[in-house]
Amino acid sequence: MDANNVQNRMQEIQKDQSFSNALGKILSGKSNYKPVIEMRKIEVRCKHCGITLDETMKFCHQCGTKVEK
Repeated sequence: MDANNVQNRMQEIQKDQSFSNALGKILSGKSNYKPVIEMRKIEVRCKHCGITLDETMKFCHQCGTKVEK
C-alpha cells in the first residue's frame, strides 16, 4: 500500500466520530470523554525524484512528473 494512501486512510479514520468515541472510552473508561486527536498534514512526495510537494500540486515542480494521490 502506498504511503499517501495510508495517510489518507488515517485521516478518514480520525475524522470518524465513532472512532473518536471508542478511543475516548478506552482511554478514560468513560463514555462521554472526547480525546483530542492530532491531525497530521499529509506529506506528498514525487515518485520520481522524491521531493516533498504541496497537497494541491498536480505536477512536480522539480522534474515535471504527474503527482498521484
